[in-house]
Amino acid sequence: MGETIKGNKVLAGTWAEVYWNGFKIAELEKIETKITVNREDVQMGLDVDTKVTGLKGEGTLALKKVYTRFDDVRREMTKGRDPRGSIVAKLKDPDAVGGQTERYQIGNVALGEFAKTWEMGAVVKEEYPFTFTPTDMILLDQIKDI
Repeated sequence: MGETIKGNKVLAGTWAEVYWNGFKIAELEKIETKITVNREDVQMGLDVDTKVTGLKGEGTLALKKVYTRFDDVRREMTKGRDPRGSIVAKLKDPDAVGGQTERYQIGNVALGEFAKTWEMGAVVKEEYPFTFTPTDMILLDQIKDI
């Protein structure tokens, strides 16, 4: 029979930290990353199977507005340049099994939108969709079953 896990061992995003090119983004609300597997059908006799033909990385940084962020990247794009950055995402919940940390480095990050919405009577939030090459996503630290 498997080990019983107590509720306090479930990780909370409250303890997440994100760094852009080495600088901490303290006003982080959330980060989402997704790798999509591109597959093509391959017929082998009567069976139709699939073959992996590529991987696509996408994500979003959601921030509470405190500082002006990423305007340098936007300005570079208006000059015809395509600047890339790196993200390090770290989750160090004090209740994690054995006090362990999960940490990823994501390279070749390309920001894709620079939208501004300021609404009277509401906290200002900004979202920055991005793409990345999945082979540039590296697991630096993992939380292991001990």
